[in-house]
Amino acid sequence: MMNATNPFANYTLAIATQYEDTKAAMIEAEKKPPRKIYRSLDSMLEECVFLGATRFGNNFIA
Repeated sequence: MMNATNPFANYTLAIATQYEDTKAAMIEAEKKPPRKIYRSLDSMLEECVFLGATRFGNNFIA
């Protein structure tokens, strides 16, 4: 068994497993969400009037 030769094997394995889990969670958290697509100006304005300024520029007037 691994414990007979190395008494710290389980401890090291637990740390390595936790590191891999944390690494995978960080990679998942850094992914960008899919961009929302509006099919019409009306559907965009129903959600928020200020979205027009981010989509069509600062001079956009709804």
